[in-house]
Amino acid sequence: MGAAISGRTQDKTGRRGALMRLRRFRSDRRGASLIEFSLVGFPFFLLLFGIIEVGLIFWTTLELENATDDVARMVRTGQAQSGNFDEARLKQEVCNRVTILSDCTTKLRIDVQSFPTAAAMNPPQPVDPGGNMQNNFSLDMGGPQDLVLFSSFYEWPLVSGLTGLGNMANGNRLIRASGAFRNEPFPES
Repeated sequence: MGAAISGRTQDKTGRRGALMRLRRFRSDRRGASLIEFSLVGFPFFLLLFGIIEVGLIFWTTLELENATDDVARMVRTGQAQSGNFDEARLKQEVCNRVTILSDCTTKLRIDVQSFPTAAAMNPPQPVDPGGNMQNNFSLDMGGPQDLVLFSSFYEWPLVSGLTGLGNMANGNRLIRASGAFRNEPFPES
């Protein structure tokens, strides 16, 4: 009977010891900051990187729009036509006016089309139905007083796919800038 009593005492002592350790663990606050930071840190940094990425996309879009407008003016005034600009030269002119686009002359696509009327204008589709960049762009700068649509496309590589900003099959973002105008009555060469 003595052995049975000592077994119960050890059982109670074991439970008390476990309860004491649990209370000490619960009252110990040394690791609380680390746990709280791990819970809050990931969403915070995800949001921070998302904001930075959206800002870079807006900056890139603004630069591409300004550069496209500048080069489209060369077409509108007849400077590009009289200078016999080809696609490579138009790309180089756009790329000279931007700072943020990496590997600009390789990744930039340009489409220039002239139309008889505004109703006939049909903007190009830079991506196929599968979401991949196409390579069948036009280069028709038109003559004096022709209607022209000048478009630039750049495939922006996203840093993280977590932001959901990708609009292409490979997860990258297509940035587009366009300008529609009527050529000035420049003298034909």
